[in-house]
Amino acid sequence: MNMLPELAVFGQLLYDALQLPVFIIHPGRRIESGWADPQLRVSPYFASIREQLAGYAYALHTAEQPVHFTRSRLQYFFVNALNEDRLAGTLVVGPYLHEKPLDGQLNETMSTLHADNQRQLFDLYEKVPMVSKERSRALSLMIHYAIRRQLVDPSANLLANGAPLLEPVVEKEEGDAALSRSRRNGILHANLSYERVLLHYVRRGEKERIRSFVNESIISEEEFGVLAMRSRLRSEKNLMITGIALICRAAIEGGMLEEDAFTLSDFYIQQLEEKGTLQAVTAVMMEALFDFVDRVAELHRGHYSPAVQECLNEIASHLYGDITLNRLAERTNLSPNYLSSLFSKEIGLTISEYIQRERIEEAKKLLTLTDYPITDIAAWLNFNDQSYFNKVFKKWQSMTPKAYRHSEQHPAWPRNAYR
Repeated sequence: MNMLPELAVFGQLLYDALQLPVFIIHPGRRIESGWADPQLRVSPYFASIREQLAGYAYALHTAEQPVHFTRSRLQYFFVNALNEDRLAGTLVVGPYLHEKPLDGQLNETMSTLHADNQRQLFDLYEKVPMVSKERSRALSLMIHYAIRRQLVDPSANLLANGAPLLEPVVEKEEGDAALSRSRRNGILHANLSYERVLLHYVRRGEKERIRSFVNESIISEEEFGVLAMRSRLRSEKNLMITGIALICRAAIEGGMLEEDAFTLSDFYIQQLEEKGTLQAVTAVMMEALFDFVDRVAELHRGHYSPAVQECLNEIASHLYGDITLNRLAERTNLSPNYLSSLFSKEIGLTISEYIQRERIEEAKKLLTLTDYPITDIAAWLNFNDQSYFNKVFKKWQSMTPKAYRHSEQHPAWPRNAYR
C-alpha cells in the first residue's frame, strides 16, 4: 500500500470499522481526505485540529514504526507510507482520549484560556472517542503492518520525541473576513494568564515546568493573535520577537544581569529574522526560551551541595505530592538527621519550612492566575485542613488566601470562587 489513492481507500475502511477520526495527509502538507463523527466536526476547535495535522513534521520520523503523539491531552498516532523510499502519504488516527477529563478539571495551560474557550474545549473532549493506551498501541501496530508489511518490536518506544508542529501558510484575509471567521469559530483571544504563568517560570528558572507547559499549549493560534496579515511567517516572527522581549525582562527579574539578558535577546531576535520557515522560527524561539531559563536556574542554584540541590529538585517536582524527610534522605543516600542539618545550614530554613514556603508560593500563583476554589487549592497542596492552610499562608504572606486573591485580582479577570 504505497500510493495515496490506496491509502485513502484504506482510511475510509478504517473509519467505518473503528469509528475513530482518520486523516490522509498529502506529502505536500495538506489533508487529502478525512473522516470524523459529525458531532466532532462542528466543534470550533476542529478546524485547528485539521490545520495542525496537515502541518505536522511527519517526514522527520522513521517509517519503520507507527508514531504516537499528544496535543492538548488529545491523542494521535500516524503511519508513514513510502513509495520507492519517498514519503507517499501519511495515515493519521485521532484525536482520541485515554480518559475523559473530570468536570472542571483543568491543567495549568487550559486554565489560562478564556472561560468560553474552556467550555468549548470540554465540549470537544466530550465528543472525542475513548481508546485505551493498550488498544491504541495495538491498533497502530496492526495498521502499520497493513500499510508497510513490517512487524514492529513489541517493546519499541512509539512516542514522538518532540518533533515540532509545522503549520501551513494561510492566505491573506481582509479585516472583516477575519472578524467573521473569528465570530463563526467562537474562539476568543486568550487573556494574560498564559503569559503570566510562562514568565513566572522564567523568573524562577523552572525548566521542567516550562517544558510541560509549552508542550501542553492549546490548539488554535487564534487565541494568541495574528500580527501580520500578509504573511504567516512575518506574523510568527513578530509574535516571537515580542515573546523574547518579555522573556528577557522576566529573566532580568529572576536575577540575570541586564546587559547579558539584552545581548542574548538581540542575538535571538537576529536569529529569528534570518529564518525562512515557520519550523526554523519555532526552533529558535524554543532555544531562546530554554537558554534564558537555564541561565536563571544556574543563578538560583548557587553553590549548594549535590545533596541539597537534589532535595530542592525533588521538592520542586513534588509540591502536589507527599514529601517526607525519609524520602529525601533515601534520594540523597544520607541519614535523615545529617540531611536536616546540612539543608538548614545551606538554605537557612528547615526542610519542612522550605516545603511550606514553596507550597505557599505555588498557592499564590493559583490564587492569582485561576479561579479555583481556595479549598481545592489547599487540598491539592497537601493542606488537608482549611484553617491550617490559612494560618500557614498568613505566616508567609501576612494575609489570608482570600485577601491575597482580592489584592491581586486583575479588573479584567472576573472571579467567582472565593470560598
